[in-house]
Amino acid sequence: MNFNRLIAILSMCLVLKSPIVFADLYSATTAYQSKNYKTAFRAFEQLAQLGNADAMYNLAVMSLHGQGTAPSKPKAYAWFMLASEFGLDDAQQTAQLVLQSYDDTQAMIDMYQTMQKIYSYDVTAKLLYPSNTRNKKNQHSLERTSYISPTYPDEARRLGLEGWVWAEFDIDDSGKVTDISIVDSHPKNTFTLSIINALPHWKYLTSAPISNRSLTYHFTTYKGKQYDKSFHAQKLEYQREITKHIDAAEQGNGRIQYYISQWLSSEEYNASKLLKYHWREPHADSALLLASAKNNYPLAQYKLATSLLSGSNSAEDQNVGLNWLHKAAEQDLAVAQYRLGLSYLQKTAQHYAPNQGIKWLTRAATLQHFRAIIALVDALINAQVSPAKIIPWLDKGLSQDSTHPTLLLYKSKLTKEPSQAKRLANQAREAALSRAWSTTSIDAFIASLN
Repeated sequence: MNFNRLIAILSMCLVLKSPIVFADLYSATTAYQSKNYKTAFRAFEQLAQLGNADAMYNLAVMSLHGQGTAPSKPKAYAWFMLASEFGLDDAQQTAQLVLQSYDDTQAMIDMYQTMQKIYSYDVTAKLLYPSNTRNKKNQHSLERTSYISPTYPDEARRLGLEGWVWAEFDIDDSGKVTDISIVDSHPKNTFTLSIINALPHWKYLTSAPISNRSLTYHFTTYKGKQYDKSFHAQKLEYQREITKHIDAAEQGNGRIQYYISQWLSSEEYNASKLLKYHWREPHADSALLLASAKNNYPLAQYKLATSLLSGSNSAEDQNVGLNWLHKAAEQDLAVAQYRLGLSYLQKTAQHYAPNQGIKWLTRAATLQHFRAIIALVDALINAQVSPAKIIPWLDKGLSQDSTHPTLLLYKSKLTKEPSQAKRLANQAREAALSRAWSTTSIDAFIASLN
């Protein structure tokens, strides 16, 4: 095969490999097409570190041409070979053509072996791939003793909308749900209020506080039986839209892969009934979630991380979860920064590092993550930091919720004047009672003041 012909084919492949991929991969492709080669090369490198085979393939092409980097056939060969490790069969064939075109075969092999130490499938799998690609649901099961069903919004029912809300919350020692935060919802904000209104009425059987309970509640036709549109009437409309989504997911759009993984996680969606004609394999939702994470979509990285960090996963999978949590946190996903901060503050964890914990909580609190503000104040108090450095964060939290019981309790603890401290503690108790939250810790502090 003529080598100049090979270069022309490779250039076309680079343009066609990932035309509409989310975020960095899409931006990298756009940058390449705009001849902003250095930006494109850096973005592809980041994705290669996540095990993205298309990015590796594109790096090979750019190394071959000297686009965004010095021209290097050994590096091009190495990138093609690495892409083949991750399942791109045509990459290995192209690598052999590059090898045949270069006089110093050993230099090619040496470069490949050097880059394998960083980018190989074995290295990446150990860092980022769960031992079982199925998304394990290992969150400790809790018995719910009080429950009201979230209301299906009238407008959503009228329009035939389906969707979900992904919420996280704490549970106090009386079993009450506290400190609800919304991680994600689809369609945005359509069903959020229904969950926020329902969760405070839920109660679980527990005698000890539980942090960071995760819930994805699916609003589907099964729950909203009074839809004006039937599935049959919507079928053609769904098919047109879903065909677009399937095409985007197959081409590596991380955001679409994440949403399809959510749809496939419940069999009750109209969409999932049609999507499963295409994704028939067991646990397709987990495979798509991992694909989305590899395409650098932070919510997918966070969801994968939390599933691996909860429950009774192996130490290896726990480490993989922590690595994905880092990836999401580094993209300024506040909830990931919050969870990463808490992870570093766990004294029983091998990676216990309180300074790192405070650093990540501070980053999340700066992004206005409310639960991170609460956790940061608690961490700073435990670290015996000067009250002058804690109070601004405390005030930031109280500006979002002026009667939050925990924040009022912290303010009481930071107050030197006993009568004022007791007054604030009593306010905290009244606020907790008004929300039907446990007052155990507040009562203990009030007793210590007497």
